[in-house]
Amino acid sequence: MNKRKTVLIAVAVGTGILAVMDRIRLHSKVNDLEERTKDIGRCYNDFYLMQQRYNKNTDEQITSIQEEIGSVYEHIEELSKGKEDGR
Repeated sequence: MNKRKTVLIAVAVGTGILAVMDRIRLHSKVNDLEERTKDIGRCYNDFYLMQQRYNKNTDEQITSIQEEIGSVYEHIEELSKGKEDGR
């Protein structure tokens, strides 16, 4: 009976140690995932800010092109009026 009790205690202690080791490993994995999530969040924020700057620059270029096109149409209109008046 004494031998049986000793084996039972050894198994219980071994199981407890394995459970603690598993919890430590799980906690380590959770910390690693949290750090990766923060890194992904920082990357996303950097990408978002860069995309905003790119969009603003593109919008400014489009506005400039639209103004240039409007100016060209005004010049064409003036030239066509000048031709009509010159006839």
